[in-house]
Amino acid sequence: AYRTRPASTTSSAPTRCRSALDVIPRTPADDEWRLLRGLASACLAVQGRGGSWETAARDFAALAGKSDTCKGRAAYTVLGGLLDFHRRHPTATVRLQAASGAAPACAYAIAGVDAGDDGQARPGETVAVELAGTYFDHAELLRDGRVFIDGRQLEGPPVLASEAGDHLVLNVVVPVVEGLPKAVDVAVRFGGVEVRAEDAFTVVAPAPTVSESATPGASVAPQRVFPLRPFPAHRPGPQAAPRLRVP
Repeated sequence: AYRTRPASTTSSAPTRCRSALDVIPRTPADDEWRLLRGLASACLAVQGRGGSWETAARDFAALAGKSDTCKGRAAYTVLGGLLDFHRRHPTATVRLQAASGAAPACAYAIAGVDAGDDGQARPGETVAVELAGTYFDHAELLRDGRVFIDGRQLEGPPVLASEAGDHLVLNVVVPVVEGLPKAVDVAVRFGGVEVRAEDAFTVVAPAPTVSESATPGASVAPQRVFPLRPFPAHRPGPQAAPRLRVP
């Protein structure tokens, strides 16, 4: 099973804090929703547009050390900065603007491809593709994402192996590839964004079958088989008359 996260459309834009707060449950079901509530409350309060510094401070204290995603850690840092500003300037209000040209909170990428200790896999075998810095709902990628190996789109959506925080591991079946052995790229495409790992692993030829491993034309003599020929009913040459024994 995978966890459904709050949609990114709750928005971190300072001008949309009110609309974000309106869609957040009054009693958040999990830590991510609670973090968004605290951030939206502080966003409104610092701009003098309502909100609640008390709610923001309470949520910030309750969530210390609990953010396990890049987006969550970034939001927690911003909330802490707003609360610090309020402590130093308790009566001040400011106008917030989205930062332009700032580095993204999540460095989404393929963190690795596991094809075993030798980095090789045969067609039909399974390799694990690890994604890091995921900023979207994992359920959406598992429904709408696509995986490519050597430029070839694999059939069907990705298959979940495991997930933790902003890390997601997919199980991928290696397709038939020409020109073996061959180092291949792996790509994951979702929502108009593609991440790629070049020369991620090497596809090698399938293992030979038992019939293929035998030398063509060679014959194997049966073991412990003896030729059979007719046995005469009587030995050749004159035969002695049978003796009668009289009691």
